[in-house]
Amino acid sequence: MQNNHSLKLLIRRVTTFAMSLAMLSMLFQVNSALAHATLVKSDPPRRASLSSPPKRIQLWFNEKIEGSYASVTVLDSKKKSITENNPEVVLDDPKSVILNIPQMEPGRYTVQYRVMSVDGHVIASSYDFSIKN
Repeated sequence: MQNNHSLKLLIRRVTTFAMSLAMLSMLFQVNSALAHATLVKSDPPRRASLSSPPKRIQLWFNEKIEGSYASVTVLDSKKKSITENNPEVVLDDPKSVILNIPQMEPGRYTVQYRVMSVDGHVIASSYDFSIKN
């Protein structure tokens, strides 16, 4: 009887371990499937203090984005948009967009962006930079 009880206990432990391992494996698969585009670089960079105004804003993401959905707006210190045009996808880099901007005066500016990953996730965020006097 003791051997029978020990065998059942061993089977229960192995089964529990195997189920835990399978669930952990599924958790890692779900996390990788939920990944979405994130901003990895910008020009001008976040919190930059520039001596001269930029002629364009360029954003780079960690994965390909849907260019037709991309939106980039530059706001002045009064939160008024200074841009009217849409960003353009960089032809040889589907992870990047460029927004040409008008002449800018010294001050603080906010870049607001919204992009959609190819997997359908929408990402919206912003960052600031300034132009010195």
